[in-house]
Amino acid sequence: MKRCPTCGLTLDDSQTFCTNDGTPLVADKSSYDPGATLVSPPPGAVPTTQPPQFPPQGQQTAWQVPVQPTAPPMYGALADLNQPTGVRPSKFVPGLIGGVVAGILSLLADFLPPSPYIIFSFFCILWAIIGGAVAARLYINRSSTPVRQGEGAVVGLIAGAIAAAIYLVLDTTIAYSIHGNYIEMVARMQHQNMTAGAFFMVTGVAGAFTIFGMSVVGGIIGVAMFEKRKGYHTSVPPPPPYGGPMPGGYR
Repeated sequence: MKRCPTCGLTLDDSQTFCTNDGTPLVADKSSYDPGATLVSPPPGAVPTTQPPQFPPQGQQTAWQVPVQPTAPPMYGALADLNQPTGVRPSKFVPGLIGGVVAGILSLLADFLPPSPYIIFSFFCILWAIIGGAVAARLYINRSSTPVRQGEGAVVGLIAGAIAAAIYLVLDTTIAYSIHGNYIEMVARMQHQNMTAGAFFMVTGVAGAFTIFGMSVVGGIIGVAMFEKRKGYHTSVPPPPPYGGPMPGGYR
């Protein structure tokens, strides 16, 4: 920097004469003071400038895009099809109990007199339906989620297999030992070439297949009667239509 010795005006080094009065300029060695513009605060003073504040790690700010879940939640019937919650209980124990109930009820007719026995032996269809419904009710009580018709059919199938085995092994044997003579007498009177043993074997196999099928029907009926829960419902509302605003967004 250069300074005019007459008026004291400070000019750039490229100037030779003062632009104010034309006096030749001289070098100003005392005009540059690096610390002249620095102001030291008095002792004990609190600085007025605060350091920049940054949001904590993970905190949402106004300019950031809201984080979306990686997988959409399940809604209504879709959640019911995928079974998102809960473990399905075993179907064997309810089926076993229902099969034993149907099998024991089928044995009751064997201890009746011959004429009522012939009539009540056809009630094995009703006992099979009751056994399947009992199995479905027990399975519904054990399940923490709603039971569907297909599961009721599976439980009824297990009950039917057990009831059919009881009917074929025990009912045929007990009925033959009690009513064998009566059946042979009726067969001789009607000139039928069938012994009592053959008659009970044929009717036993037919009754076992009937009990097996009717127990499946009873399981389906049991679900329709006793299952009052209607699918899965979550507290999360369904998503808006495509292009609509997302609820709870940032503004």
